[in-house]
Amino acid sequence: MSLDLASRMAFDDVTSVPEASSKSPRPPATWWGRMTWPVRQLGRWTLRILAAPIRGYLSMRRSMTVASVVILLTSFMTLNVIWGFPWSGMMGGCAALLLGGWGLNRLMQPRMKLSLSLPRSAVAGEPFGVTARLENLRRVPALELRVGWHREGVRDIYPRWTEDDWDASSPLSIPIVRPGDQVQWHGAMCFQKRGVRTLPAFQVASTFPFFLFHYRRPIPSDTTIAITPAPLGADDDPTARLMLAAIGDWAQQLVAGAPVEYVGNREYEVGMPVRRWDFASWARLGRPIVREYQSPSIQAVTLVVDTSVPEIDADQGGGGWLRGGAASQTEQEWEFERLMSIAATAVVDISKRRVQLRMLLTSDSIADSAATGGVVHNEGYEPMLVRLASAKPVSSDVAQERLIEIIGNSRSTPVLILSLVPLDDPQREELARSLPANATYLPIRRNVPTQTVESA
Repeated sequence: MSLDLASRMAFDDVTSVPEASSKSPRPPATWWGRMTWPVRQLGRWTLRILAAPIRGYLSMRRSMTVASVVILLTSFMTLNVIWGFPWSGMMGGCAALLLGGWGLNRLMQPRMKLSLSLPRSAVAGEPFGVTARLENLRRVPALELRVGWHREGVRDIYPRWTEDDWDASSPLSIPIVRPGDQVQWHGAMCFQKRGVRTLPAFQVASTFPFFLFHYRRPIPSDTTIAITPAPLGADDDPTARLMLAAIGDWAQQLVAGAPVEYVGNREYEVGMPVRRWDFASWARLGRPIVREYQSPSIQAVTLVVDTSVPEIDADQGGGGWLRGGAASQTEQEWEFERLMSIAATAVVDISKRRVQLRMLLTSDSIADSAATGGVVHNEGYEPMLVRLASAKPVSSDVAQERLIEIIGNSRSTPVLILSLVPLDDPQREELARSLPANATYLPIRRNVPTQTVESA
């Protein structure tokens, strides 16, 4: 199913992807290589000449369209009748159309330079805008082009060959691109899975002349985009809603009862929220006056996302995960992605409050977390979501060591830990003994709803 972009979006990064230029082979540096190099080159060119008819036949077969198939069938029909006019002329005309059309299609093959404009990040499962700019590098015009991300024909006939977790808008038809001119393709893309994703190759196909043959040229792209986890909503499972409610209560306790300071008076304007009227100034000046207050400071908090994945045998009870196997791997991946979604929702919710949030991942080293983990209030939370897009699972031992080190460096700030491993698990025994009062440990339950937050 294709995606349509209702309106143009703002783009941040522009990446140019020129086509790779082929270099002529050079003689090797060694004396033995220089002696055998002419023989190898002669053998290579001999194989190319012998394989040219087979390669031409396969190329023609892969590039045939409905029009060329109809002409081919018509030429077969002329072989089943008595030779004579007009059948011989029809067969000659069909052969000329096929050979001439295929030759012109290869002679006028497009050679384009691709430049892409897209956002720095996007949410998994949501479309984002992409602009592709194509420049004709040849001295002849490019005719009858179809440009887009999808390879038409193969996608409809062999859907299993093109099963990917991304989708894009429909290809665009371009009648002509003159030498040196540029054309633009505006559309939308959508990735279903989280991660730092590389954009697929951009497809450029030419059907000149008369739509007889396809010449497809994929232009590879090294452009990447961070696909951030999809935040959880109200329609998700009850356990996730309870987790989000517990996170919201924890964040609300940080700002509840915070002192406010009186900063002055100002004249009332329509629509202004009023905390307290200044009736004395109102009576003296003859116009409504309100008092203004503000919070004296912004509290700093630390959110720690434990990216370790537990491994529990099924005979231990409690609906544990199976150790090993494809089913266990799939379930662990699903639970890990669920943790990333809860963490993304927590980042968005806490950042909207009157706090300065710093997010740390156990999959990152302490030095990397100190350099990229913080974000100043009102500057946005996109950098933290980008880090969640590249998060990877780590072992429980490594995660516990980094959790203890992070908590030791954050004695003066509130700390919230999101983890798939319960605090009473043997893998967290050392952490449970040293958990300070400013740290709150919130395990992400699988099936059992919970409203309690484990803290020391």
